[in-house]
Amino acid sequence: MKPIFAVLALLVLAVAPARAADLKAPTGTVILTVGGAVANTNRPAFDPARDGFLKYHDRKFTRAAAFDLSMLEALGTQSASISYGKWPAPLTFSGPRLADVLKAAGWSGTQITTLALDGYGTKIDRATLDAHDWILATRTGGAPLGIGARGPLWLVFAPPGGRPATEAEEGMWPWALFYI
Repeated sequence: MKPIFAVLALLVLAVAPARAADLKAPTGTVILTVGGAVANTNRPAFDPARDGFLKYHDRKFTRAAAFDLSMLEALGTQSASISYGKWPAPLTFSGPRLADVLKAAGWSGTQITTLALDGYGTKIDRATLDAHDWILATRTGGAPLGIGARGPLWLVFAPPGGRPATEAEEGMWPWALFYI
């Protein structure tokens, strides 16, 4: 009788839903924090003493997932060449799909709010998220996006049909992104 219980216990553990502890902790510098409606966490709740820059931008959360560059790139890489009339040439963006980042965090909201280092932010509703293949770019032209070079992250999508981006679309793409 005991072997049957042991087998059943192992089966229950094997098919149990993933818990928040399943998101590994970053080993490198955190470049993105996803807070709010997330199920998978790997960092403590907002702490005003620890999270001074988030405090400065008035962002608080009880649940959050933190990502370093290697964690983001481990989610896979998408690339898109995008042109915009005010840029001197098309740029090739690469990084994980935003949908994969949100899935890794266990996000279940209806809208995201982004925040860039300078305080610029966008609100993107579920319909707009679903309408485009958003890339959370970590690189342009193969080179990492650094601070001062629109990094650490730049959220973009390729306009339909390969056409140049409109001013309205480009305005939806926060660069120097660090928080969702």
